Amino acid sequence: MLGRDVFCRSILLRNEVSDPKRYHLFFVLLVLLFLLTCLFSYPDAYSNIPKKVTDEVARYIPITLQSSSPTIVTSNFQNSHLKTREDPYFAFNSSDCPTEEWNNIRTSSIPNSKLHREWLDKKLKTIKYLYHTSPSVLAAFVHKDQIIVTLTSENQYNTTVYCRYYDCRRREISDHFESVIFPQSTVFCARRPGAKYISISKTLKENPEYSVPIVPRTQRPPHYFTVCMATLYGDEPKFLQIVDFIEYYKLQGATFFHIYLRNVTDYDRVLLDDYVRTGDIEIIKMHDHYWRDDFMWHNSQINDCHHRNKYFSKWTAVIDIDERIEIRDDSYRTVANYLDTVHNSSIVNLHFLVQWVIKQNNTPARYESDEQLIREMIFHKYQNTSKVGDLWNQPKCIIRPEKIGAMTIHLPTAVYEGEQFTPVPPSVGVVRHYRNVEQRVFAGALQRMMSHGPFTLLPIPHWIDEELTKTIVRRVKWVYNPVDVECIKKQRTYNIHGGISAPCWLEEQAMND
Repeated sequence: MLGRDVFCRSILLRNEVSDPKRYHLFFVLLVLLFLLTCLFSYPDAYSNIPKKVTDEVARYIPITLQSSSPTIVTSNFQNSHLKTREDPYFAFNSSDCPTEEWNNIRTSSIPNSKLHREWLDKKLKTIKYLYHTSPSVLAAFVHKDQIIVTLTSENQYNTTVYCRYYDCRRREISDHFESVIFPQSTVFCARRPGAKYISISKTLKENPEYSVPIVPRTQRPPHYFTVCMATLYGDEPKFLQIVDFIEYYKLQGATFFHIYLRNVTDYDRVLLDDYVRTGDIEIIKMHDHYWRDDFMWHNSQINDCHHRNKYFSKWTAVIDIDERIEIRDDSYRTVANYLDTVHNSSIVNLHFLVQWVIKQNNTPARYESDEQLIREMIFHKYQNTSKVGDLWNQPKCIIRPEKIGAMTIHLPTAVYEGEQFTPVPPSVGVVRHYRNVEQRVFAGALQRMMSHGPFTLLPIPHWIDEELTKTIVRRVKWVYNPVDVECIKKQRTYNIHGGISAPCWLEEQAMND
């Protein structure tokens, strides 16, 4: 560098006595020399920097290694670590609809259509109920050879309708299918490639209702024993009944629950949402565009439960929140163990008789303490039990969903194969029905129960009592008894958010003033 400076000074001295043109020429040469020196010195200087330093600098400044002339860097340096080739899973644009292999099937008919027509001609027991003027689609399930659509209307039996299909962008696929509403609140549709949503209309000219997603049911059933809870509604608090119901049937071997919901309190809903979080239940909201009272959803709920569990579970119990299927034979112990002994494929509906238990009070609205919770548990508080009812006195069922053609609250009205019902001996199992003495809706329910006296105190088996008590307390405390902290800690956290104060802190300040 010293030699270079001397050279530059000598040139400048000579230029002092030269004419202006020569002075300008030498000045230009000097500038060019300076630029070339900087250019060729940069790569050498960079190569001498330790790698640890360059890696750290590269996090903030785009540095490109160069061995000769510089190259303009046009890519975003922040994405330089990403692959240049798109992942095949994301190789589509906003107008594409990727089609799964299982969803690339077209059919032109539905299975059992001839049998359905025979059942229609026999006019299976059905009534036109309520005042719907459209099908009112609830849900849809695709099987290997058909799509089953459930409805909430109950007055359009044997009406000709059209299955309307939509792709993943809800664009209609111009390949409709003509069908009929059968059984009550059900439409069987053919399959269409790429169909992700479906709706039902009475004509092809009308605007169909909002489409619903088509849920796959094309694989082996993921569950062995599931339970459907009839629609929740009414003013009685539900949280304790809900947790009792779910935890009881878990002990009986159930692995999933379909909970049909009309309305519950916000407090009760917190518990339901926690069961959704842990993957124990699916909530199906019962609502449509037409009037009906809350207790009038039972038939459409039963129908949806039946079809929702086809190829979802081998066995499904169709019961109410106040009913417990109880195995009385110690050699079986649980419902699932009993089902394991059923090897006759003609058994498609296990028919359980009922014993009523008098329930004099509502369950509590909120959790207060462990002592209160244990005291109020239904199986602790209510044990006054009737005799077993007769064969047709409100029995309840565990069914093989895929073998049932049409289902009602207490019995299938049609089966594809097998026996319509198989009574379970009361010595093996019964339904323990906790009947509230307050007659909210159904006239005659109390009288029917009391006609099955005399009543005797009959507790549930000890092992169930013990396990059920523990599981109920654990779940309720997890949901309704969150870990609290001192007020000063709350205030510190509140203060982070713009200096606001915790309610408890304000109360303490007011008391100290």
